[in-house]
Parts: sequence; structure tokens; C-alpha cells
Amino acid sequence: MWFLLNYDNSTALFGTVYGCTFALFNCNIKCNSFAGCVAVPFGSITTGLGVKSSDADCFIRLPPGWRTPHGNHVHKAKRILQQYPKIFAEIFAIPRANTPIVKFFHVPTQTNCDVTFKTPLGAQNSKLISFLLQADPRLIPMAVVVKYWAKVHGFSGTGKLTNYALTLLIIFYLQQAPVSILPSVEWLQRDAATAVIVDEWNTGFMDDYNLIPQSTNTSSISELLGGFFQYYSTFNFAEMIVCPFLGVPVKKELFKDLNLLPNEFDRYIQNVRNRVVSPMRFTTSICVQDPFELCHNVASAITSRLTVEIIAFFKFAATAYDTEKLNNCKNLLQTILLQKPKIPREKFHLEFRAVIFSHLIKEIENPDWKSVVRDVTIKVFEQMCKIKLVKIEEKPNESAKKQRDKFTGVITKAIWKRKQFSKLYSLMKLDFVQKQTRITEEILNVEKQTFNIQFRLTLTFKQETKQTTATIKLMEGDVVIFKEFGKFFMSIVHNWYTVLLKDSLRPREQQRHSQTSSNVVNNETKPEDDNDLRMSVSQTEESDTSDVVNAEAASNIDQQTP
Repeated sequence: MWFLLNYDNSTALFGTVYGCTFALFNCNIKCNSFAGCVAVPFGSITTGLGVKSSDADCFIRLPPGWRTPHGNHVHKAKRILQQYPKIFAEIFAIPRANTPIVKFFHVPTQTNCDVTFKTPLGAQNSKLISFLLQADPRLIPMAVVVKYWAKVHGFSGTGKLTNYALTLLIIFYLQQAPVSILPSVEWLQRDAATAVIVDEWNTGFMDDYNLIPQSTNTSSISELLGGFFQYYSTFNFAEMIVCPFLGVPVKKELFKDLNLLPNEFDRYIQNVRNRVVSPMRFTTSICVQDPFELCHNVASAITSRLTVEIIAFFKFAATAYDTEKLNNCKNLLQTILLQKPKIPREKFHLEFRAVIFSHLIKEIENPDWKSVVRDVTIKVFEQMCKIKLVKIEEKPNESAKKQRDKFTGVITKAIWKRKQFSKLYSLMKLDFVQKQTRITEEILNVEKQTFNIQFRLTLTFKQETKQTTATIKLMEGDVVIFKEFGKFFMSIVHNWYTVLLKDSLRPREQQRHSQTSSNVVNNETKPEDDNDLRMSVSQTEESDTSDVVNAEAASNIDQQTP
């Protein structure tokens, strides 16, 4: 499989990107832009779990005494990177995220990169994961298969089961008896001389393989893989916490009272009591505790619905292993990668919901602001995306505080794959609408794969606050494909609407928003921008809106993503 043959090549690839980034920031020492800084790589490529499509992550360690807000560092880095257009492209600063970053595309290696200045926790986590997974030659191949399995079935990634959480699940399984290949992180930290304190957490550990207890486990990679599926197919996620720090499951109820926690959690207890950190969110459907930052549940974004799906995939893979182990697992990969369990979806509808900027709508000059937003929406879908909308006629309720306009539409091709065409049309003298329309037409002509994804679009208007919400809900079709369209939808509501509403604003507001619109035109359909991003994504049943994920949080870089 390509992911087993090529995963180690990505390390050399990152070396090029990292070296170039390091040299870039070093060259700015002369002008004191980043004097004394050190570039530290982290993430999947440094842990050995990277593939050719993996992003490159880099933490810039700043010299002592720098008190500038991290967002300002991000803006400064963006300006520096823009001075080298032949090396760095598609540069976006995200200063208001939980972890401010600057994203860019490294042209020589065709690699997407994220640079952060906030904390070295991510780098320390990557160091730990790299050490543990390289303790035995069987572990990285096994972990890469698990990572690819989760990606293929669409339940890993930002806002779902992150790659970092998935890696911790793997490490935790390898700590369990009778597998017992890896020690607990607490065991690795027993020597006080190894302590490295970052943000009040001990991120140091003993990193000498000769001192680790020798494992007697002789299982093959297939047997370890099957054991991983079997272990989590029966794991009690409802009551237990996955705790790589202790290396054993911990009851959730213990975290209700700090006095109930074992002595090994002393640093966590003190940090919470001293109000250095907030208590860990342990009541979520799946709780995976970070081995260093013990207040962090790295699986907190997983909804109850997604948990049901993940467990179903664990059970399906475990059953496949039980069947295939009698045949030396010859067809195990084919089964778990190409087949999936049947998950009831009668009441399940995937939904993406975006709040259109209220501060823009309040400045619309036309008193009938609803018709302006409605017309822009129709232009976005029908003209620019070439998706025909059919109005659902309903009897209006004049006394209702909210007004809803409903439409149906059908997605037939992957109109979100715009990157290569965006570069092509950026050289042409076209306005924003013409450009996006032409890009869509190119995709419809070139893309061979067709879909039949039926969705419902709902515009919800609140008269008093002038708040407008745009929601798309999957009615019929492939969930994974609709998720891709949903991500695209969230980005265009933020970016495209900013451009298209500008001409409808009061004159003084047009001037005020002209620079923002210009940035959007240049940045295409990237959802990450310097503006506030007020969106939410939900995966709910017809009458259940409890599982809502904030998209601003989802857009933040996961500092520990391996």
C-alpha cells in the first residue's frame, strides 16, 4: 500500500521545509525581526506518521523577554514570508485562534505548512510520540495503517477524532497487559532530573531505550492491529478515560472530586486548585487525556453520534480480524479499508450551519435587507456554484419572530476542488463573480466523477437582531462527500458573502469593508482569515441540536497533531 511505502519519505521532505523556514527566520535576525529565534519542527512528519500529503508544523521559540501578543508575531511572520513569493505562497495569518498561526504553501516541496509562536507543548508531545513509536519497529507501520483506516472512513481530522487523539489511543493500547510493549508516561517521568516544565506541566521524560523494560511481546503487525481493534471494540468509553499518563483506564467519576484522584495526578490537582488551568472536560462521549497537559481532553470535540460510528467501525474491524486471522490475515486490509459497517441513518442528517456576519447585515442600505441576503445566496449557489435551487413553498407565519426560506439542491461534482484553477484565473482580468463562475465551469467540465447529493438550504432571518443563519442539511447521498461540500460552504459564507454584500452597504461602510473584500478576492475561498469567524457545524438528529461543534475552535491548529 502506498501509505506504507512512502510514509518515511515525508521526513526528508519536512527537512527541506523546516530548513528553509529556519533559514528564512534566521536571515531576518539582521533586521531584528526575529532576532534569537529558534525553529522547532513538530507534528506527524517528525513522529514518523507523516505521509506525502501531511502538513509541516513548526514552532518558533522566541527569545526571553518578548511580551508582544502572539497574534502580532503571526502578522510579522506573514509579512516576512510575503517577501519570498517564489518560495512561499497562499499565506494566511490566523491571529485570533486559540493557537495563533500563519499558514502557507511551500512551493519547492508542494507542502502546506503551519507556523506557531504560542507554546512548545506541541513539539514536546511530538518528541514523546516519536520516542514511543520508535521503541519497536512494528509500531509505526501499525500506527500508519490505523491512521489511514480512520481517514478512509472519514471520522478522523479536525473537529472529529484528531490524528493526535488517534495516536494516543494506539499508544494506550500498547501499554495494556498482556500487550505491554510501552511503559506509561508517568513511569518515564519518575526521574526528576528529566523534568522539562512548559506552561506548568512536566513535558520531560527519560528517553533512553536501554532503560525501558524489555517487552516479551512477539506478536506480528497484523496481530497488533487486530488486537487494537478488539481492545477498543469493548472499551467502556462511557465510564472510563483513556489515560496514557498512567497507562491504565481511569474512571471518569474520579475527576468529579480532586480528592479522589491518585497521587500521580498531583500536578494536575495543584494546577486546578491554583486556578492555573480549568478542570479537564471528562464528561464527553470519548475522553482521551493528554499525557503532558493533563487538563486537556484531546477527544472533547467528538459528538455522541460520531462516537456511535467510531465504535461501530472498531467492532466491524475486530470481527474482520477474528475471521481473517484464520487465513493469516491475507484479506484483512482489504476488508477494513474497503468495507464498512451499516450504521442506521433514518433520523440522522449531517448539517452545516453558518451565521452570516450581523455587523454587515445591519449596514445594508435597503430596508428590505432580507431580499438582499436572499439574492446574494441565490447568486452564490446558482450563478457561481452552478447549483440550481428549488424553493420550498410554505405558508408564511407573519407573527413568527423568525422567517425561514427553504430550498433544495443537488450536488453533482466536486466544485470545492478549486485550488489549481484559482491559480490559473488569478492571472486573468476578471471580477470576483466572473472568476469564481469560470472556476466552477472548469471543474464541471474536467471532473469525471459524478454524485447525486441532495441537500436542503435554509435561510433563517431574525427581524429584531437582523441575524441571518444559512444552513445546509444532507437529505440523501454520501456523507463523506457532503462533508467536503460542507467545509466549502462554510468558507464561502464567510468570504464570498463579504464581497457580494459590500455594494449593498451604506457608503461609509463600503469604504470601511473595501480592504476586507480585497483580501477575500486575493485569498480565494480560504475559511481562515484575520476576521472573526462565527460559524458552527452540527451533526444532529431531526430534533436534536445538542451535538454542536464551534467552527472557530475547529479552525484552530491542533498543537499536538502528529
